[in-house]
Amino acid sequence: MYTMIVVDDEQEIRRGFCSYFPWAELGFEVVADFSGAQQADEFLKGYRVDVLVTDIRMRGMSGLELIESMRSRGDTSRVVVISGYRDFEYARHAMRLGVKHYIVKPMKFAQISEVFTAIRQELDAQGQKGGSEAGLTAEAPKNDIVHRVKTYVHQHYEDATLEQAAKSVGMNPYYLSSYFHQQTGEKFIDYVFRARMKEAARLLLRSELRINEVASLVGYTTANSFSRAFRQYHGMTPKEYRLEHGRDDA
Repeated sequence: MYTMIVVDDEQEIRRGFCSYFPWAELGFEVVADFSGAQQADEFLKGYRVDVLVTDIRMRGMSGLELIESMRSRGDTSRVVVISGYRDFEYARHAMRLGVKHYIVKPMKFAQISEVFTAIRQELDAQGQKGGSEAGLTAEAPKNDIVHRVKTYVHQHYEDATLEQAAKSVGMNPYYLSSYFHQQTGEKFIDYVFRARMKEAARLLLRSELRINEVASLVGYTTANSFSRAFRQYHGMTPKEYRLEHGRDDA
């Protein structure tokens, strides 16, 4: 599955492009989308994707400036430019930056399919030449994203959310949820629950905090709701857990 990000300050167009086209059938996955080129540029400084899809005219940094910044770092990812402007100068500038695919809004299904089928063929050919080294490189961004998400959770037991986790890695919450599940075999919400319960157990045994204080630290507003969750995971209440391990409630 090839990775791509989408950059367009028109939310309806961006969401529609990301969500309603059957990307998986063509072998692509939208790993993040951005409303501004500056955000995308920051993301691309840390992560390599196979395809960048970007509008040209946006508030602040333009799509062309984004491509220039990317190329200046030696990033040779495929680029698809989308624009509502049929301006030859835009197209020529994009071509100078190595852009071969230029789609004019309103985008048609057949044209999108044609463009990404061609890109898939190019990437397949490149992959055959690159061999296993390219595969190992691609696997290492993947692992880093998952690692950063898990780090976020362990730093925010009290208020960890999918939305904030996605923001921490510059991804759309919907795609992060799907991506995290695909990479780990575990839903994000289940991982958060498990992480909270393990941290709660650690705090119960290694601190003098009261049960209601432990509950608060791992994201529960009441001791009762925390006790129910703890019992669901550990098979006993927090008080029973402390007694089982030779501790009493502080």
